[in-house]
Amino acid sequence: MSEPEIREVNYEELPICLELIHVCFKTVADRLNLTQDNCPGHTSYMPIEKLQKFWDWGFHMYGLYEDQKIIGYISISLVPDRENVYAIHNLCVLPEFRKNGYGKQLLDYAKQKAKDLGGKILFVDFIEEDQHLRAWYIKNGFIHKGTEKYAHLIFTVGKAEYLL
Repeated sequence: MSEPEIREVNYEELPICLELIHVCFKTVADRLNLTQDNCPGHTSYMPIEKLQKFWDWGFHMYGLYEDQKIIGYISISLVPDRENVYAIHNLCVLPEFRKNGYGKQLLDYAKQKAKDLGGKILFVDFIEEDQHLRAWYIKNGFIHKGTEKYAHLIFTVGKAEYLL
């Protein structure tokens, strides 16, 4: 078994990435009782068209591969109306591969890529009620910047930034 490596995904891999995202984010949805009925916009229910739209918008998409199988995913994009600010999207690792440092590996990779692209800040939003995830981002150098409540979501969105 080889050491997992991160590389850009190609368009043909988007359905595989989406399946991975669904599996990964389902654990969050289950833990927080998010269903397709009460939270249809949750990432665990994202349609392929949304991921394809992200591709069309120029998101930088990366997979973590072990022996040619994708086991993790992250994407970054330039934040509209914020100069030199990049955002993280859909950071995830398959449940059976968690607790091996792969999430941090993907996060560190995204930090470096955003910096290489001229970014000064890396932004992330997450489910504020997921205290474990919030603590993980803070442990990895992010500064909590507040919360926002959206009418279409049943949870509070936490916001954090990392200075590149």
